[in-house]
Amino acid sequence: MDIARILVERRGLLAVLTLLVSVAVGWGVTKTSVDPRSDAILPEDDRLAVEVEEVLADFPRSRSALFTFIAPDGDIFNREALGAMEALHVRFGEVQSAVAVGSIVNYRLNAVDELVYGRQYLLPPIASLSDADLSVIRDIALADEDLVKSQLARGGDMALAVLKYRPGTDQLSERLDIARSVAVLRDRLREDFPGVEIYSLGEDLFELDSYNAQMKDRNNLAPLVALATTLLLWVCLNSLVYALCTLVVSFLAIILTLGTVGWSGFAFNQISNMGPLVVLTIAMAHGIHIISIYLQGLHEGRTKTDALEESLRLNLQPVTLATVTTGMGFLSLNYCSSAGIYGFGNAVALGVFWAYLVTLTLLPAIMLWVPTRRIPRPLGVRGMIRAVSNLVTSRSNSLFWGLSVAIIVCLALLPLNKVDFDRFEFIDKDSDFHRVITALAEKIGNDQSLVYAIDSGEYYGIANPEFMLEIERFADWLEEQPDVSLVGSYVGMLKNLNKAENDNDEAWHKLPEDNLQVIDYLVSYQLVQEIEPHLEPIFDPEYTTVRVVVGTSNLSNVELLNLNRRIEAWYEANISSDYRVLHGSNSILYARLNDTISRQLLEGFTVSFILITLTMLIGLRSLRYGLISIAPNLLPPAVVFGVWGLFVGQLSPYILMLFSISIGLVVDDSVHVLSKYIAARKAGEQPDDAVRYSLDKAGSAITITTAALAMGTFILVFSNTYYYQNVALMLTPIIVVALLLDLLFLPPLLVKLDRLLDRRPPAQTGGEPAGSSSGGR
Repeated sequence: MDIARILVERRGLLAVLTLLVSVAVGWGVTKTSVDPRSDAILPEDDRLAVEVEEVLADFPRSRSALFTFIAPDGDIFNREALGAMEALHVRFGEVQSAVAVGSIVNYRLNAVDELVYGRQYLLPPIASLSDADLSVIRDIALADEDLVKSQLARGGDMALAVLKYRPGTDQLSERLDIARSVAVLRDRLREDFPGVEIYSLGEDLFELDSYNAQMKDRNNLAPLVALATTLLLWVCLNSLVYALCTLVVSFLAIILTLGTVGWSGFAFNQISNMGPLVVLTIAMAHGIHIISIYLQGLHEGRTKTDALEESLRLNLQPVTLATVTTGMGFLSLNYCSSAGIYGFGNAVALGVFWAYLVTLTLLPAIMLWVPTRRIPRPLGVRGMIRAVSNLVTSRSNSLFWGLSVAIIVCLALLPLNKVDFDRFEFIDKDSDFHRVITALAEKIGNDQSLVYAIDSGEYYGIANPEFMLEIERFADWLEEQPDVSLVGSYVGMLKNLNKAENDNDEAWHKLPEDNLQVIDYLVSYQLVQEIEPHLEPIFDPEYTTVRVVVGTSNLSNVELLNLNRRIEAWYEANISSDYRVLHGSNSILYARLNDTISRQLLEGFTVSFILITLTMLIGLRSLRYGLISIAPNLLPPAVVFGVWGLFVGQLSPYILMLFSISIGLVVDDSVHVLSKYIAARKAGEQPDDAVRYSLDKAGSAITITTAALAMGTFILVFSNTYYYQNVALMLTPIIVVALLLDLLFLPPLLVKLDRLLDRRPPAQTGGEPAGSSSGGR
């Protein structure tokens, strides 16, 4: 069955059916949504994720925004800075659903200082304070250990304020509206108090920044990529009409991809939002291969239908193989349990399928519809390919050994890479979030924490003396650890309340012995917690489980994991088996991303590599050339990662993801070179002439597609998100290196191996496979 002829003869019917399907499927675009949550990148099958969810059920995340006030002159205890904080207390109601705000402005003094200074709060009305009063207040505040561990920098140049709110629902629209109202209040405070640096951050603010970045990229970056690649194709093909043909097909493939995702009900996240851009470049690559061979046929004197049939006949196998292998590369991301990663893989895999379908069913009709009064002749590329072809055949041995040495050197650099992941690197360096996290680490020393929940197993069990003693020993041991800056638990609160209840006698800084007294303190804390926004729940409403917060600062993922292992080992050996200890925060999940996702990506890559190799063996119908195809597909990412190891050396799981998907992408070029080389060899050509033929038929197309793909990925460096910038920095050089190897390394490799295996002498005269002519050169 001649599929190429059927695609040409039935092009009208196929085009109409494609458009009807596009309308039906494309309607799903109206149902697409965006999920900007940061924890969308977390693995779903991490064994600790279940524990975290269980703890969060008892201790729901506090809905709050953190305001940071920094004094450029180094002293936050001045009238403007304190006035800014006081204004926040007065105007916090401007934030949607706000209920309270806490800072040093409404910080309660301890019982001793309350007696000494004759007031309940650290700060009296600011307007009444003299310079001497401000100096005294500064000394009182900096001497308060609880204050400098939670709300005040030890240097006295930064203070924190916590604004709490209670949204009516957990809908994305409401969370974003709240975040916008927080940002508006922050900006107004900046205008009113220009001498103070004011920043804000929070989970909902992070979502808002992420959502805005994704919308900007979708609305601005995608059109920019489409415009840039279309202009490039216009120049390369010397025809705006044919460049627009590829754009139409690519745009329809994107609509079908978005529609399918919309109908499926899955939301685009920070990573999968990039999928349509990848689909755009893949669809253009398919179209360019078919158009370039079609134009060659027209220049050779063929009719439009004959030229199109010949182009489809030559490209059907490589385009199909490229589609299958590219889809495999992206589907391999399903081995990763991060919704952000496998969602991206599935979105692009769908797009690859639609791009293939639309290219074969719609593009032929559009191409034959274009008039051929002037047949465009591609600029520059043909001459470059002839020069490359002459270089490859005349300097085959030098190219092979020279590039082999360069490749070996790059491979030797691979061990310089280390897998590490800092989730804060995903944040813009100029953002409030990054500034505040950096300030917290430098000034307060409590920028991240591990949380553990200890379940007593019974109602009011946390008031039992045996349980309290277990928690006390745990907290005391944690305090002794050198990499722990803060330990927050209910035993510390009970000791402080017991001491305050007994005239601040240090002898009473111990756990209460009376069970009823303990319960009274717990109830008192709950009441105060309702009106003090900076206080977090440290036990559940049923008095069954307590929450222990272990503050740390400036720890790498490896150091954080090591600390967690030490803590786990201690409580497994020292805390009674009657009590359950659970991990209670996402910090440990983020720290485990390196091990979890990297291992899963490696598994997925291994499977996809095996399947891609088998596909090439079957598709090319040759064990020899199928095995040879491994080199140009595996080496480009390996070479780039080797150079990356020399100059950067850090691999996050999301850079490792590019290793898996790049193999699927770069297969496209090597498939076209190999398929045409094999066709020439089957026609009786010698290796040198077969190389000339394959480069003549495929060289221009793969050069143009590589230029378009590289430009499309490079533009991502201007993205608003870190993920896209990673793609630009890594995927662009991989694509370029793949082209260089396909043009300069693969042909000498084919010639050398064919001569070695076939024991044939070098060809003395050139020739063309049957059906080709000198006009095509």
